[in-house]
Amino acid sequence: MPNIAKHGPRSKERPITVMVDPDLHTILKARANANHRSVTREVIFLIETALACSSESVRETMHLFYKMGVEVTSEATDQPG
Repeated sequence: MPNIAKHGPRSKERPITVMVDPDLHTILKARANANHRSVTREVIFLIETALACSSESVRETMHLFYKMGVEVTSEATDQPG
C-alpha cells in the first residue's frame, strides 16, 4: 500500500485534533499496541488504508470489520490449500 503521508521531522504534516468516545479510544489503543504503533500512527494507518480503497463497498466492508473488532492489516497471510 502506498504511504500517503510523508512521516518525519521535516515533513509537512499538519495536526488534526479529533475527539473520540472513550470506548473507541480503548479500541484504537489496543490496535496500536498490537500493531506496535502509537495511537496516532494507528489512526493514520486506518485513514490511509480506507483512502487507498478504490471501491465504496470495500471501504464500507472495512468499516464494518473495524466496528466488529476484526484486525485488518496490509500484510499477506498464508491461506490454507
